[in-house]
Amino acid sequence: MLRRTPTTSTSNVGQSGPGHNVSTREARPTGRMRPRRRARAARPTPTPTPTPTPTPSSRDDDRPPPAASSSSFASLPTSLARRFVALAAWKRFALITLVVAGPYALYVSYLWIRLQSGLLRAPVRVATPRAVLIVGTQSSGTTQMSAELGKIGLEVAHETSDAQWEFARDGTISWLHALRFMPGRADLAFTTAFCSRFRRSMGFHPAMFGPPELGCSYRKTWDDCWRTQCGVIARREWGCARSGSCETPFETSLLQLRHPLRTMESLAAKFCGRAVMVGSGLSAPNHLARPNPEFIEIVAALWPERDDWHSLACADAMGWYVALYTRDMLNARDEGVIAEAYRVEDTPPCAVAKMSGLLQRSERAAARCDAYWASVAASGEEGAPTRKGRNRRNRDGIVRLSMRDVESEELRALVTDVANRSGYAL
Repeated sequence: MLRRTPTTSTSNVGQSGPGHNVSTREARPTGRMRPRRRARAARPTPTPTPTPTPTPSSRDDDRPPPAASSSSFASLPTSLARRFVALAAWKRFALITLVVAGPYALYVSYLWIRLQSGLLRAPVRVATPRAVLIVGTQSSGTTQMSAELGKIGLEVAHETSDAQWEFARDGTISWLHALRFMPGRADLAFTTAFCSRFRRSMGFHPAMFGPPELGCSYRKTWDDCWRTQCGVIARREWGCARSGSCETPFETSLLQLRHPLRTMESLAAKFCGRAVMVGSGLSAPNHLARPNPEFIEIVAALWPERDDWHSLACADAMGWYVALYTRDMLNARDEGVIAEAYRVEDTPPCAVAKMSGLLQRSERAAARCDAYWASVAASGEEGAPTRKGRNRRNRDGIVRLSMRDVESEELRALVTDVANRSGYAL
């Protein structure tokens, strides 16, 4: 049964009641009709731009790399931008490689052109005779003498006779090339101890005698190959001057001497250093530490006649090394194996070059030495000595030693003997 809904007539406008529609505009009883406001024109609703949907051909790997998204690559095609970025990365890598390896490559090329190619001068091989070999203990001024001879135009290399990679055309000045003047023969015990490991502070490596005949790599400081090569060289070099079997011949050999006590002081500053506690048998200002183990290992292998190397105090260890080395070299001079000895304190480089016969080989060195002697004659002096300059260890007299600092009476007697034979007063 349908229910009829009552309707509201227009006469009920303005009345309130259950059926009144509150949303209907009503006329207020003001006595006049209020004009209707003109309806504003409706603003057109902006149509949103539809977002393009990715097509199947749009792939992530086609997007340009981050570097290509910058403004500098915005106008480039994607493939070209990727190539440009790859090229830029390659250039950066090439630049770093050039900065790091470039100078070394240039230096090696320079050495090859100057020393091995034969384009500028004849190459010097391992067996090519050289003018002079000068031997002397460590801290006897060998570094400075090499530098001074270089100033007058001579190539006398320090601690190397490898003329294929070093400027050793005229000769060598070294302490370990004195192996050829040592008495007796090298035994297995010597080569085993001498070549057991690389000792950086001792100025020795098999490469200093020439390119390795076993093909050892220069990129490795020490390995089994270099250890074997060391044994070959040690056995071949020991005493070879007396038998004339040395691989690299020198036309003359010289012995450079320095005052024994001054040499001991420099060695102590280098291999002992300063200690906190006062050392046994040392004067109070010298508080020296124990000797460097690398030094003791080498000298113990060279002179096994002493079995107490590892228990020696610093002054005695340095003293025994200087005394035994100088004794053996002076004996070689007395036998005629070494031609001549000179004291570095009163022998200028031009005098050494003259004794070596190098002034007859080099016009440039002869001209410079003529100018040097002329200046010496004009000044009325006898000639400037070659003093320690480079590689100074005992700067400002940090270590001072006297014969009172030597504990062993046997060592005092030997130091006195080699000093007298060398022309030094203690």
